[in-house]
Amino acid sequence: MSERELLMIPGPTNVDPAVLRALSKPTQSHTSSEFVRIFKESLNDLKKLFMTQDEAFVIAGSGTLALEMAVANVVEPGDRILNLVAGFFGQHFVEIAKAHGAVTQVLEVPWGEPIKPEAVKDFLHKGNFKAVTVTHVETSTGIANPIREIGETVKEQSDAFYIVDAVCSLGGMEVRVDDWNIDICAAGSQKCIGAPPGLAMLSVGNDVLKLLDSRRSPVCFWYGDLNNWLPVVRDTSQYFATPPVNMIYALHQALKILLNEGLEQRFRRHHVIAEAFRAAMDALNLRLVAKRESAADTMTAAYYPDNIDDATFRSEMRRRGIVVASTLGPLKGKGFRVGHMGNVNQNDILATIGAIEATLKNMGYNLNEGAGLAAAEEKILSL
Repeated sequence: MSERELLMIPGPTNVDPAVLRALSKPTQSHTSSEFVRIFKESLNDLKKLFMTQDEAFVIAGSGTLALEMAVANVVEPGDRILNLVAGFFGQHFVEIAKAHGAVTQVLEVPWGEPIKPEAVKDFLHKGNFKAVTVTHVETSTGIANPIREIGETVKEQSDAFYIVDAVCSLGGMEVRVDDWNIDICAAGSQKCIGAPPGLAMLSVGNDVLKLLDSRRSPVCFWYGDLNNWLPVVRDTSQYFATPPVNMIYALHQALKILLNEGLEQRFRRHHVIAEAFRAAMDALNLRLVAKRESAADTMTAAYYPDNIDDATFRSEMRRRGIVVASTLGPLKGKGFRVGHMGNVNQNDILATIGAIEATLKNMGYNLNEGAGLAAAEEKILSL
C-alpha cells in the first residue's frame, strides 16, 4: 500500500500526523500521574464534544462495544425495546437487544429513507418500552436520522430511555446530548474524531446511573457493566481493567485538534464538503442513496451507472491513490460509499471527485469531463 493513499471510506478515517506521534509515544504506566492527567483531560474534552454534563466513558473496544454497553446496562430479560432501523447498522441494536433477552419491536424504513418522528409516536402508543434505540448517521445509506425530533417524541410520549448511536456523527455533526434528551450516546474513536480505531465512547445520563441501582438482575456483561467503570471515569487513578494507554494519548491529541478548530467551524467544514461532493455527484448524473433533505454531512452513498463493476471501480480508484468503500446488504455491489469526515479537507474531496470522474470515464461511462469538479468548486465558493 502506498503511504500516500487517501482513505475516503466511512471509517476508519485519515489520522493527523500529530495524533500518530502521540500514539507512538513511549508507553507509560497507567497509574502514572502523567497518564492519569491525560485520561482525565480526555474525558473532560469528550464531554465538551458530547455537549453534556453527564458522565463520559472511554473503554478499549470498537463502537459496537459502546452500543452493546448502552443496551446491556438498560434492558433486562423480558424488557420491551423499540429499535428504529434505517439500514445495516440500525439492525445491530436489534441483535444486541435479543442477545440480552429483550423483547424487540422494530420500526424499519426502506434503505435510503430516514425515521419519521410521527411513526415513532405511533409505535410508542403500542406498548410500554424500556428503551428506544436509533442510529444517527446510517453508514450503509448515508442518511441522517432526525435524532433531536425523535428524542422529543420519545420523552413526550413515554418514559423510555433514549439511546443514540453517534459513531458516524460525533465530531462531524451536531450532537447535543443534554439538549436533545439523549440518555446514552455511543461513539467510536475512528471516524469524525480522527483517532485510530480501538476506543468505545459513551455519555451516560444520571437517570441511567440511578437505574443501575434498581435493576432486578445484574448486568450480564461484566466487562461492559457501567458500575465497574464508573469509579474509573470519576477518578482516573482508579483501576478496573488496564486502559489502552497509547490509544488514550492519541484520543487526547485528536480531541485537542478538534476543539481547537471549534465545534461550529468543524460542523460547517463537514457540511460544505458534503454539499460539494453531492453537487459533484449530481453533475455526473450519479444517483444518491439518501434523499437530499436527509443526507448526512459525514458520508455519502451513490449508485453506480449501468455496466460499472464494483470491484473494478474500487480497484481503479485505489490505483489512483483513493480508497472508497462498497455498499452493503441489499445494495452490495450496486454502489460505492465515500466518507468525508474527520480531517478530510477541500483538497481531499476534490482529489476524490477527480479520481471518480477519471475512473468512470476509463470504464466507459459517458460524462462531461470536469463537470463534477466544477460543480464542487462552485458549491464550495457559494457556501
